[in-house]
Amino acid sequence: MKQKLLGFFLLCTLLIGTSYAQERRISGKVTEENGSGLPGVSVIVSGTTNGTQTDGQGNYAIAVPADAKALTFSYIGYKSVVEEISGRTTLNVVLSSNASELSEVIVTGYGTQKRQEFTGSAASVRGDVIKSMPIQSFGQGLTGQATGVNVVQPNGLLNNAPVIRVRGLSSLSLSSFPLVVVDGIPITTDNATQFEGTNLNAASNNPLGDINPADIESMDILKDAASSAIYGSRAAAGVLVITTKKGKEGKTSVVYDGWVGNTKAIRLQDLLNAEQYVSHKNSALANALALNPNAVPSGQRDEQGRGFFLDYNDDGSVVDTRWYDEIYRSAWQQNHNLTISGGTEKTKYYFSAGLADQDGFLKSNNFKRKSGRMNIDHQLTNWLKLNANVNYTNTQNNAPNSGSIDGAAYNSSGLGRIAMVQMPNVRPFNPDGSYNLEGNAIGRGANLVPAQYSNPYPLIDLDKNSSETNRLLANLGATIKLAEGLNFRTTYSWDLRNIENQRFWNPIQGDGRSSTGQA
Repeated sequence: MKQKLLGFFLLCTLLIGTSYAQERRISGKVTEENGSGLPGVSVIVSGTTNGTQTDGQGNYAIAVPADAKALTFSYIGYKSVVEEISGRTTLNVVLSSNASELSEVIVTGYGTQKRQEFTGSAASVRGDVIKSMPIQSFGQGLTGQATGVNVVQPNGLLNNAPVIRVRGLSSLSLSSFPLVVVDGIPITTDNATQFEGTNLNAASNNPLGDINPADIESMDILKDAASSAIYGSRAAAGVLVITTKKGKEGKTSVVYDGWVGNTKAIRLQDLLNAEQYVSHKNSALANALALNPNAVPSGQRDEQGRGFFLDYNDDGSVVDTRWYDEIYRSAWQQNHNLTISGGTEKTKYYFSAGLADQDGFLKSNNFKRKSGRMNIDHQLTNWLKLNANVNYTNTQNNAPNSGSIDGAAYNSSGLGRIAMVQMPNVRPFNPDGSYNLEGNAIGRGANLVPAQYSNPYPLIDLDKNSSETNRLLANLGATIKLAEGLNFRTTYSWDLRNIENQRFWNPIQGDGRSSTGQA
């Protein structure tokens, strides 16, 4: 027994010694260039997640593995430093300020301020972050890019307005959408396909899509109450300040950028096939009849209480329609931009042209945008500066009745719902190629129970829901230097929109059948 205890103690001593040899302790101090200690500096063993922070005087101590090679020191506003350990137990580090980060500017209603001088609550997103995203508006590109900004895309329709919340989630009487200011112009952000809260058609028309994301230099989100002192009550839900690109002094630069991509519906739920559906529905009928013999009309069931049956094609195969494939699609999207910019000491210019042509994964859903922009700054005299920012956009939005826009959540002819609830044992077309119809629903096929939902193909082929916008955003201004540090600026701005909404509902199926068609 004594030998066993002695062996146990020897083993423990060996393990403790081995553990101690595997780790070592390193300490030191992190200071600024002026010698003062830096509190809160992150000290991490390079290549691991093991780390600590400096205390109020900049001191730190950390246990590191025996094979550790270096420590990484990082702090916001300072350049990170990687220091080799090289057998040392004391590492003192000096961090220098990151001039590029501290000199970053925030655009406010009064002008611009360096981030280190700005005392309000704001978030900034560079335009380069979103210019290559497959999006229709810059609002969609803000998702996950700015702290304190909640962006939700309510559905998958192209150019559908995102829900953006900067301060709070709701308002009793006013809009909760933030004020959007583009190059000093507050622009309208209401849905162009709605009038007094009523949808004019099923196409989405997001006013934020009238601005080409590739033309954006930066987006600054003002989140605190100070923005209300500039823009008044309109800023109660926050402000999105958009600054577009401008020319820079130097040789003329010609830049093309573009992308081509493919989109499709993903993570779709697995649905019953025709055989499974027929078995499940007949079991449901049997349960209903067991509770109430009159629950199902006699004309909708056979002697065995069945009301659903398999149907067959001319070649003998079972009719098994996967409605996902009939309503959704794999669609191509493309975006192209051409910019010309440059300038001299007195005159700087930026010209751009853009073309977006995107098909959505829902059939008949399409978005097209043609845009052109001109930004010019000219120093006319040493006391007078002129500027002009002009943007013209033509957007075309087409969409079927998806059932996902405001007020259409329970619409039985919404394609988003039909894709999931339509019976798989019926076919979309009759053998002669005509639409399979029965009243205002799809034909029941071999079933005795009639269908409840529309045939999607007349809605896709015959209905038309479109919204076209021609929009001019212009800003002409002059800045007069009255004295050193004192300028007078005047601006004349336009936000002109011409919107054409078209709606045609076919008379044979869907929402237009009850009124023999509607336009």
